[in-house]
Amino acid sequence: MNRRNGDRNHPAKRSGIDPRQSIVLASRDELEEVQEGELIEGSSNALVRTEAFDQPVILQQPSIWSRAILWGIVGFASAGIIWASVARIEEAVPATGQLQPLAQVQPIQAPVNGVVQEILVQEGQRVKKGDLLIRFDPTTAEAERESLEKIRTSLQRQNQFYRSQLSGSSAPTAAEVQQLDLPPEIVSLTANRAALISEIRLFQAQLNGTANVAGLTAEQADRIETGLNESRTREAAAELEVSQLQEQLNQVITQLATARQTLAINEQVLGDLKPLLEEGGIQRLQVTRQEQQVLESRSEVERLQQEEQRLVYAINQASQKLDNTRSTTRNDLLNRIAENQQQVAAIDSQLNQRILDNETQIAEITSKLSQTEQTLRYQELRAPVDGIVFDLQAKGPGFVANTSEPILKVVPADGLLAEVFVTNKDIGFIEEGMPVDIRIDTFPFSEFGDIEGTIVNIGSDALPPDQVHQFYRFPVKIEMSGQTIRANGRDIPLQAGMSVTANIITRDRTIMSIFTDQFTRQVDSLKTVR
Repeated sequence: MNRRNGDRNHPAKRSGIDPRQSIVLASRDELEEVQEGELIEGSSNALVRTEAFDQPVILQQPSIWSRAILWGIVGFASAGIIWASVARIEEAVPATGQLQPLAQVQPIQAPVNGVVQEILVQEGQRVKKGDLLIRFDPTTAEAERESLEKIRTSLQRQNQFYRSQLSGSSAPTAAEVQQLDLPPEIVSLTANRAALISEIRLFQAQLNGTANVAGLTAEQADRIETGLNESRTREAAAELEVSQLQEQLNQVITQLATARQTLAINEQVLGDLKPLLEEGGIQRLQVTRQEQQVLESRSEVERLQQEEQRLVYAINQASQKLDNTRSTTRNDLLNRIAENQQQVAAIDSQLNQRILDNETQIAEITSKLSQTEQTLRYQELRAPVDGIVFDLQAKGPGFVANTSEPILKVVPADGLLAEVFVTNKDIGFIEEGMPVDIRIDTFPFSEFGDIEGTIVNIGSDALPPDQVHQFYRFPVKIEMSGQTIRANGRDIPLQAGMSVTANIITRDRTIMSIFTDQFTRQVDSLKTVR
């Protein structure tokens, strides 16, 4: 009875709301104050009555659409979590680089310095080994060769002339001087040498005492004859003096012999008279006279002996004078010959030095001629290998090429590979044989797609930072599945040097692991907060 009255008196009843669709709520503090209460349970509603409340709060249950949206969100979130826990995606390491030829790029340098006359190829053109690439202007090299040949010929002819002067005695003619373009000092030297050689021949002819020497001029023959006559005159005078003295000596010798005989006779007579004087057979006067004759004979002998000695000495002096005359003439000729020979030797030394200097210049010119000939042979630049022309420096005729810098490069036609650089933090997941998606920067991926590849080589050591890459990096080489890319209905060949972006596929992972990694990093970051 009380329950029914309670139902009729329930505010929900009075408001016309189904009690089964309403809930009367009370706060926790109010419930704690309840001393007594009665819980009335129904099939679909609950009523709490307290003595502390005069008017309880009534909330209306949401409609079916709200519950449907709520359960839809819960279901969608659950399905997403399940899918993220099951579904897997590929994890890739990005890396940038460029296309490189499999074979080494062939830089082509001009073999000799020169000026480009004609360019027969263009940037990106395919060439075969031996194809003519560039032709150089040979005008300068040909002019240089002609000039060097003229100089070498002139030096060779000068040396030939110098050698002929060394072996001959004639002075150079005016025609030779003009033709050989000899220096004035050389002309003077050769003329002096010829004169000295001529004098030497004159002196030698005088020394030999004859004027019949082949090749002498009339003037030279007269000089020889005059010299010979002077020498003969001096010698004749000396010989005459010797002859006269010798004649006088002969006379003195004869007189001396007579005087000695006379002295002997007088001494014998004196010896015979002395015994007679002692016997008294003759007078003292006769003996005295005989003694006087002996003294006179002895004095004559002594005088003649002295004269003989004087004449012998005079003859010796005259003979020595004759010898001196002859020796003086000979020595004078020999001295003059020696002096001339010394001067000729000095001139020959200068001529030999000229020959050596010319030989040195000839050797240098010959070397330059060889280089010039090589330059002329290298006027045509040809491709060393099959490939594609790129980095062509010469843009047109007149380009000055030098041997220190490449004038162009040829990429061998052996195919391309991608070389990319991977950072230190990503290299640990990369191994040879991993698949790679290669995107050519020139061709947008969204329009032209990518090219598959495989890692074939990983650098064993990190490269240091440089101006292009500001980080340590490992070079990774990737073999590509194709050498062309499809664009506008045709296959466009790839070229070395094109920049690429490579996505190296390292592993598969669930989507949920991405979120858990993010959560883990956030949690780890809280550990460092001070």
